[in-house]
Amino acid sequence: MFRSKSRLYLIVATCLFALLNLPAQAAEEIGLLSNRIAIAEALTQYPYRWDSKSTQSFADLFTEDAVMERWRKDALIEGSRLQGKVAIFRYAKNAHTGRLADRQTRHHFSNLVFLELSERNAVTENMALITHQTVEDAAARISSSGIYRISWEKSSDEWKITKRILFVDSSPTN
Repeated sequence: MFRSKSRLYLIVATCLFALLNLPAQAAEEIGLLSNRIAIAEALTQYPYRWDSKSTQSFADLFTEDAVMERWRKDALIEGSRLQGKVAIFRYAKNAHTGRLADRQTRHHFSNLVFLELSERNAVTENMALITHQTVEDAAARISSSGIYRISWEKSSDEWKITKRILFVDSSPTN
């Protein structure tokens, strides 16, 4: 009888302990889900701001010391590394008013995965298909494709990009 009462007390105590810790666990789960949604929403702004040629709002997605670069076949593409929000802004401004001025670009993002996620940092990957279309084009044409790996940092309850790497699928002749 003593052993079954002890076992019953142990079971009740374990259940009470689990129930008392449930709110903390639930709050942590809700926090992680909230961060996933906030990052996914921030990521959706990337193509909209770039493709609408909203240069300043595009640059505002990044931290002050952010890095942006492109890689092909395990090698950094020469001249593609940008350091800092100001450099990213200049690059976007030059692209929007120069080589992309006569065309509509579309960045089609899909398959968002979280490689890392904590309360303040995250790393995501997503696939991208990039199209261009000029007024002379009957249809959009594929310009590039690849995988974006983005490192994120949360400050002041807002997620910003600290590093954006585009792993380009195409070869230099494509």
